[in-house]
Order: sequence, then structure tokens, then C-alpha cells
Amino acid sequence: MLLGAQMGMRPRLAGIRTRPYPVAIKRRDVKTEGIPQGGGVENFDTSEALEINRARLAHLDSLGLPIEGKTVLDVGCGVGHLAQFFVSKGCKVVAVDGRPENIAKLHKLYPGLEAHVADVETEPLRQFGTFDIVFAYGLLYHLENPLSALRNMESVCQDILLLETMVCDHCLPILRMDDETLSFSQGLRGLGCRPSPSYVVLALDRVGFHFVYAPKEPPRHTDFHFRWKNNCDWSRDGHPLRCVFLGSRRELQNPHLIGLL
Repeated sequence: MLLGAQMGMRPRLAGIRTRPYPVAIKRRDVKTEGIPQGGGVENFDTSEALEINRARLAHLDSLGLPIEGKTVLDVGCGVGHLAQFFVSKGCKVVAVDGRPENIAKLHKLYPGLEAHVADVETEPLRQFGTFDIVFAYGLLYHLENPLSALRNMESVCQDILLLETMVCDHCLPILRMDDETLSFSQGLRGLGCRPSPSYVVLALDRVGFHFVYAPKEPPRHTDFHFRWKNNCDWSRDGHPLRCVFLGSRRELQNPHLIGLL
């Protein structure tokens, strides 16, 4: 025991079970869980959800992107609120979401909007055609396989991918996994992710978007305003950390954007 202590080895204390790795994960059986109270389609109309949507769309509009009259695929559309931004720009919009309950509500709210049930992680988006713009705000961090989803979105995107996501605060291209509830605005299988900005940029480039941009100014919402600490946080002071990214097939000359590659 003295030799082990001299070599820096920690002695095994009698009666205390030690683990070989620093793991602190509890068992979870998602199949036994139900939808939490307030976790249905009403989740998309809380004051918090409406507030961040206003900030998202006002910011998107301020970027001056060539959106009018384009074909748009809204991936992870929820009940269709954000898609109305593109409808107002004269775009031909197709919306998809993994939950049939969300699409059923969308059809009631916006009967003129084409919408389908599809899991972006497992079902090819090619079945819906190809699009000038793929729009995925508030989706990526609800996925357990974000790279597969990005490859799927790339396969139908002819020009620009618009992406907004929660992130984890780290300079390396890492992906932090986190449990989520089964609310209709959360991950389909109760598991999501928090990618670092470098992960998002690396992934976008590797799947085929060789021009990746960030807005010079973030949306006017608390979630988008924070200081980088490189500590893997994905929330701070009660707010998630969010970023906006734009992947493009071509170089964009836009004074509101800055290149990340």
C-alpha cells in the first residue's frame, strides 16, 4: 500500500465501492414516461416561446437575405408559427415535424400550409423535393444524431441553410448530450444534444456547406447575449446559450454576416 501511495495511486478504502471512470449517470426508461403537464401543443404558445420567436424573426429579417419568392423547407416546424415569416415573403413553404400532434395542430391553424410528419434523423427529406432554403430554428439541440440530420438537410438544400440552436460553451468541436422531457417541443426520444459552435461549423462544412457564417449582431433576446467561458455550459443565469449559423453553397457578400471558416 505504501508503494501505491508513493506512485500516486489512491488506496481502496474498506467498505467503499469505487468506479474506474468518473461517471455520474442514472438509469432512465423513457418508454415508461408520459408527457409532462403543459407539454402538449400549448408549449408553442407560452409567453416565453412567443417572445423568442419574435426576436428570432426580427433578427432574421434584419439580415437582408434574398428570401422573397424562394422555396423553403421548415424542418422541425412545430405548429407552424415560424413558417409564416416565409409565407409573408411570398415563399413556397413545406413544413415537416416528427410529431403528428404538432402537424395536426398546424393544419388547424394554417390550413393553407403544406405540412408532413417526418423524423429528420431517420427519414429522407428528399421525398418532399429540393429547396432553395432549409430553415431549422430551434431544432438541432433536440436531436440525438445531429450530424445525420444535417446530412439529410444538406441533401435537399440548393442554396442556404438557416440554423439556430442551443450550444455548449467550448472552443473544441464537441457535442454534449442531455436528457429532455417528452414535451411536444422537445426531443422525440427524450434525448437531445448541445453542440459547441466549432462542432456546428465543422459539421456544416463536412456535409457540404463550404461557406459558414454567423451574424455580426445576435438577436435581441437574453439567450443570445453571453460571454464565452470555455467551460461546457449550455445554460447560464437561468438562460440557455443560443447561436445563429448560416451555411451556404456560395460565398455571400453581406455586411451583416461574418465568415466562420
